[in-house]
Amino acid sequence: MPLYPEVPTAGGSTPPAVADSGSIGSTPKQYAMANHTHASKVRKTRMQSAADGTLTWTFSPPFDVGVVPRVIAVAEAAQGVTDVINVQVVDTPTNTGCKLLVNRTQRSVVALIGLTVLSIPASVGATWTHAIAFEP
Repeated sequence: MPLYPEVPTAGGSTPPAVADSGSIGSTPKQYAMANHTHASKVRKTRMQSAADGTLTWTFSPPFDVGVVPRVIAVAEAAQGVTDVINVQVVDTPTNTGCKLLVNRTQRSVVALIGLTVLSIPASVGATWTHAIAFEP
């Protein structure tokens, strides 16, 4: 048995990204530096769509090759706006980005039969959109 125990050393690699469940480390006699950071598995943005409602989001940084992130988006409406605003993901997202489409639908009331009818306006207009992409 040595007179002095072996002193742990600082880890020399980037820590893994935050995971959905924890795990026990496997590198003996190493410790993490106090100012280390773990990468996020989420990308987030607030972007304005083009006037036709299209929006292309390039992830920064990109996800690992082969990752198909889960994307959720919602449109921002000014106070008093009664339009119904839908944001949809167009095509399959890739590890580098995704396409979104913002659709505005105006409400108009048909008084005769008391139904609310939705009609699509000719111009969507630029719309602020909040989006998050999660690594599965």
